[in-house]
Amino acid sequence: MERVMDHHTWLHKLLTYGVGIVLVCVCFAVSAMSKEVNPAIGTLIVIFLLYYALLSRRILETLIFGAFMGLALIYGKGGFSGFVDGLVERTYSNMELDDFVWMIVNCDLLNVFVRLLGRAGSTASFSKIVQKHAKTGKSLNFWTWLMQFPLFFDDYMHITVNGGIMTPIYDEKKVPREDCAFIIQTLGEPIRVLFPISSWTAFMAGIFVVDGFASTYAEGFRAFLKTIPFSFYAWVAMIGSLLFALGKLPRFRGMKTPHPELYKPLDEIENDTETERSGRRGNLFDFFMPILVMILLSYFFDWDLVPAMLVVTPLTFVYYLLRGIIDTDDVEECLIEGCKEFTYLNLLILFSYVLGDCISAIGYTDYLVGLAQQFADPRLLPLALFVIFSCSEAAMSLNWNLLLIAFPVILPMAIQIGANPYLCAAAMISAGAFGNNFCYICDFSTLTASVTGLPTAYHASNCVPYSLMFGAVTAVLYLVAGFIF
Repeated sequence: MERVMDHHTWLHKLLTYGVGIVLVCVCFAVSAMSKEVNPAIGTLIVIFLLYYALLSRRILETLIFGAFMGLALIYGKGGFSGFVDGLVERTYSNMELDDFVWMIVNCDLLNVFVRLLGRAGSTASFSKIVQKHAKTGKSLNFWTWLMQFPLFFDDYMHITVNGGIMTPIYDEKKVPREDCAFIIQTLGEPIRVLFPISSWTAFMAGIFVVDGFASTYAEGFRAFLKTIPFSFYAWVAMIGSLLFALGKLPRFRGMKTPHPELYKPLDEIENDTETERSGRRGNLFDFFMPILVMILLSYFFDWDLVPAMLVVTPLTFVYYLLRGIIDTDDVEECLIEGCKEFTYLNLLILFSYVLGDCISAIGYTDYLVGLAQQFADPRLLPLALFVIFSCSEAAMSLNWNLLLIAFPVILPMAIQIGANPYLCAAAMISAGAFGNNFCYICDFSTLTASVTGLPTAYHASNCVPYSLMFGAVTAVLYLVAGFIF
């Protein structure tokens, strides 16, 4: 087993690169020999993604090979030149998507904003409160759990800010970073699902309107509110992460045996010696004021964080300069370093979009929807939806794309067979939340690992046992709820 997992051995390279190349060639052959690709072959991609991610722990490579398999299935008839043309076409088309640009700009601006808070020393003033009250590992974990809620309005914001604040404290208190990363990621999606004041709320209300389930945005908003009590995975994950923070759950993998040697050195900006010598230190008002302004601007822009960040970031720069807690050099440093640190994450997002586009193009998501339709018993439909879509989300967390594709089919079907449409909608939302906790190549995993200084695959593997535990409890709840509601 050591030779298999050792990245330097030929056996490992054969089982990773070798298998990946062979499967890409197989997809070429399938495309060349078939008039129309059977969507069920998407299962091969899903299995490969799990296999390669678990074996190699190299997430970018996993996405690239998976995308190449999808491209080979779609453009394989045109040979190598057709494949290259398809790669260029899909790459350009996805980079032009508003959602892709939004995600890249959102992540980069948030990281710039977090570095700015740190450079001004304002995060240090906030962390001192936590340091004062967090005397033990359990109390520190509990404070980390509590700190997720004030930033409920945006999942990326809550990950980057809380990760930037808490990770240095974990190092100082000699509490494993693994605990911090797990709590932050586990709560990221549940908070967004359960608190109906965010861009997610607007997205879900819009889906209900587009699918004809609601005629106005207000009706769509009320329809989304009715799914919240049934979003069982979000509730279970929120309660489960609290139990973990309080030491009531068993520890597995890196939680049981931490590996500090894997920690990446953190650039603790708040401890910058030049800032300390000059006496320029931000206070709590300097920390909360920009965040409060950002929340107000997000509300003004219908909870779209990007335009809010485009306004609040330069205003914060100006405010901090006038306060004398940053220099002009700090402005450029925060902008350049904040974007540079997320170059790897940007590549992950790009290839995840290409892969998701290919999976949709071969009709695999529609194929999964067809499987769900076979469960005609309305009492079993919510359970079937959660289990089937959790399997796909575990390999490739599509989340928003999944709901866009599946809702127009599932909701009318649920009504037709007499199932509770809100319970069924919540089951698919829960599957997306499960995927964001479980999936190795999910943006939540890569972002949390980046801000806490952990290897992505290592952090993701630590979350797996708890995601499965929470998922199992959720499945039982949907089974019971299907017979009650």
